Amino acid sequence: MSVFTDPFFWAFVGMFGLLMGIALVSGIKLGRNAVLGFITILICDLSRIILVLPFCPQPRFEIGIWNWIVGGIILAAAVIFCVPALSINWRTAPDNKMVLKTDGIYSVVRNPIYLTDLLFSLGFAIMFGSVISVVLIPVWRAAYLAIVLVEETSLERALGQRYLDYKQQVKGRIIPGLPI
Repeated sequence: MSVFTDPFFWAFVGMFGLLMGIALVSGIKLGRNAVLGFITILICDLSRIILVLPFCPQPRFEIGIWNWIVGGIILAAAVIFCVPALSINWRTAPDNKMVLKTDGIYSVVRNPIYLTDLLFSLGFAIMFGSVISVVLIPVWRAAYLAIVLVEETSLERALGQRYLDYKQQVKGRIIPGLPI
């Protein structure tokens, strides 16, 4: 088996992309680079898509057409969260000039882009019956939580009381209604 068909290689690359995301949202000068933001997203998301594809041998589950129906519904939910979430500049670290978005999807969950990413990963995993990807969803969630904790510190530093008030109003960090 080639390294490029090894699902654990792609899982590792995906986690590396998530770790790069911490630099992106930390508020350090490196995090203000939009090109780094694009590369981070590309590494993180593309690796998780490649991971589920049939050329990566792994345990798979098959529920017939339901793989595509359930996966498609989850992908549609991801789009519903994603489209309005793209109304902010999320590719660079926060600064004190940014406008805090608190309406629309941001009135339900503070990080809809991370929720979207998890839903995309889950949807593709179910569509292709990837056991490894489904099992990794909680790992991705934990990694996103680490990014969120760094990002929240950066937002508190940049926006001060505005962000603290927003956190009190909207409890869901990644999953609506759940503060964890």
